[in-house]
Amino acid sequence: MFRKWLKLADRCAVCDLDYCFAAPDDGPAFFSLCIVAFPLTFVAVWLQAAFEPPFWVHLVTSLPLLVLGCIFPLQPIKGWLVASQYVNKAQEAGTEKLWAKLHADARKTSLGDRDG
Repeated sequence: MFRKWLKLADRCAVCDLDYCFAAPDDGPAFFSLCIVAFPLTFVAVWLQAAFEPPFWVHLVTSLPLLVLGCIFPLQPIKGWLVASQYVNKAQEAGTEKLWAKLHADARKTSLGDRDG
C-alpha cells in the first residue's frame, strides 16, 4: 500500500487497485494526536504536579513517549483511513460530477498513452 513510509503507492501490488480515490490528508495526524498525545500530555502534567521532578525527567520520559507514540501509529492509521474510504466509497459532498470528469479525462489520457 505504501511506496514510502507515508506515501501511498499509485496502485496495489497484489490486486492492482488504483489509490487515486484515497485522500486521508491530516486524518492520521489528528487521530494519532487524539489517541496518544492528549492522554500522554495529561500523564506528563500529572507527573509534574504529583512529584515535581526536574525538567530532565520529562526530557527522558515524556518527550520520547510523545514523539514515538505519535509517529509510529501514523502508517497504520493512514492505511485504516484509506481502507475506510474505499469500503464506504467516500468522497466530498457535491463532487460527484467533478470526480466523474477527472476519471474520464484520466482514462482518455492513459488510453492515449497506450496507443502512442
